[in-house]
Amino acid sequence: MSDPYDIPEYERAAMDRVVEALRARRIAIPTTEHITVCQSIEPDTRQFDGVLQIADRFTALTRPLPLAGADALKAQANGELAIVARLRTDMPWLGVAIDLIDDQLRTQLWVGRPWIAFRPMLLVGPPGAGKTHLARLLATRAGTGHAVFSMAGMYDASLLTGAPRSYTSPSPSFPAVAMCQTHTANPILVGDELDKVATDRRMGDPLAALLTLIEPVTARAYYDKCLLAECDLSHASWLFTANTLDRIGTPLRSRLDIVTVEGPSEAHFDALLASLTRDLASAWRISPTELPHLARGAEDVLRKRFARSRSVRALKREFHAAMATGLGHMVRALH
Repeated sequence: MSDPYDIPEYERAAMDRVVEALRARRIAIPTTEHITVCQSIEPDTRQFDGVLQIADRFTALTRPLPLAGADALKAQANGELAIVARLRTDMPWLGVAIDLIDDQLRTQLWVGRPWIAFRPMLLVGPPGAGKTHLARLLATRAGTGHAVFSMAGMYDASLLTGAPRSYTSPSPSFPAVAMCQTHTANPILVGDELDKVATDRRMGDPLAALLTLIEPVTARAYYDKCLLAECDLSHASWLFTANTLDRIGTPLRSRLDIVTVEGPSEAHFDALLASLTRDLASAWRISPTELPHLARGAEDVLRKRFARSRSVRALKREFHAAMATGLGHMVRALH
């Protein structure tokens, strides 16, 4: 049986050496909790009629941004980290992936870095296994802010690397934009359907572009052609999903922690339904108790359909439809 983490032997050896050095305190432990992504942004000499210049739109990147997520790393009474405990409750069938995240977050705490950070990870499994659901749960509950983008059909690398100022619509790199929007230096970036990048990559290869963005050494001094500045993008955490590894080349695979996942079983229905209920209430900004009750027999129907499909995506769709039906029989006071 293959290693579920699928980490190359040479990389595992390197990790062991780092841990050994840390234990001997031969590596300086950083204590900085704010990062300035770029020191300055080159002003734009062009005239914009009523539109903020690039330097003004992304000025947040020139100010100290927090490395966030400390609250999610608080230990509960049983010793589990708060965010890990929630993930295990909501998606117990994805234990291998959650274990890997747990190990890396605990390492963060051990070396004196109380913020969310983990190595680039790829969840591989069949449609409906809950890969994207786990990615979104982790991202939304980390407290770091997040951004989700679909790789399906992507043929333009500039969507990730940024569009230079010579373009009609210049834009910084995707991580820089996410940092500006979230006002954190370590957002979680979720790339969905990594294996479905367009075969016609006339505007550059998005998979090749990722090699630079997810590699800590190059990301730490990434030159953004839109900002005309060197940016530190190394604190962003990347989480990808895919159905297969077939179209993902070895160079990119070697930079990812690859975890193979399987879909939930019938025994996971109650935990999944409770998770979907909390997520829907959060999206609607209300308490779960304010949600409409499912119509009589609706939960039994959902359970039977889930037993056949074992798909998180299908259950989510059917659950939302059932809740919409319930809204038709419920009047909620306006505030």
